[in-house]
Amino acid sequence: MDVIINSACDFIPEHSKSLVSQGKPILNFLSCLGYGAADPPLADVLRRVHGLDGEWLILSPMNWMATHNDAMIVAADKDLQLDEGTLKYWFQLYSDYLAEEHIRLYYHDAETWLLHAINKPPIKAKPVHQLINHSLMPELAQLDSSMYWQKFFTEGQMFFASHPNKSLLNGVWLWGGAVLADKKKIPVCADEQFFSVAQICSENVTLYNPSVQLKQYSILLLSDVDILSKQHQEELKKMPVCWYWNNSAYALKDLNWLTRLWRNLTHAH
Repeated sequence: MDVIINSACDFIPEHSKSLVSQGKPILNFLSCLGYGAADPPLADVLRRVHGLDGEWLILSPMNWMATHNDAMIVAADKDLQLDEGTLKYWFQLYSDYLAEEHIRLYYHDAETWLLHAINKPPIKAKPVHQLINHSLMPELAQLDSSMYWQKFFTEGQMFFASHPNKSLLNGVWLWGGAVLADKKKIPVCADEQFFSVAQICSENVTLYNPSVQLKQYSILLLSDVDILSKQHQEELKKMPVCWYWNNSAYALKDLNWLTRLWRNLTHAH
């Protein structure tokens, strides 16, 4: 079973196998459904959540740094350490700026903005969290052959740099434009916060409650681990589970089962 929790994990248990977290619960969910981590259909999921038509891209506010021959993203998402009011302020400024070019933005949350990519060339871009502290030059070179998105990126940096109210936010990164496939048949149990997202991606979704049978599901998608009932917490300790948090991921085998087996073998002799 894959268990996805929308929070950070303070420690990684001993005897666990390290896995890769995609940094956000919906990205971890898409990865568990089989979508590629390098080009997830996050924008397609979110535009359906908000009832938006057409093609959309994820627009991530970020802080980037340039050198004489290179550039790199040094902070994004929560690492920007900007409050939601500040990010909404910058979203509105940038939205008004792009509206003059007939480009529409939509606010999903402080870390995730959407851009309406109608009549725009396809883009090949990795998720922003995969680019932190890596060279941007090869990424910029492959965005698109027409150079439209490279120009968009450059003009965005100029917009933020020219604004008198300087901020750690000095640019944006576009990504997440893959198309969502047909609904999967994978059984998913999700809490109220993620129920609509799960229904968009799978045709077999159940709302979490203390009476559900966990073994009937392949994926458990929750906003907080404390939502789990005491009984379910104990059951998960006895099951082979892959845990996906926002800052880490790991696989735990059924160690309790192995302990019981060893005890039975010992007593038998």
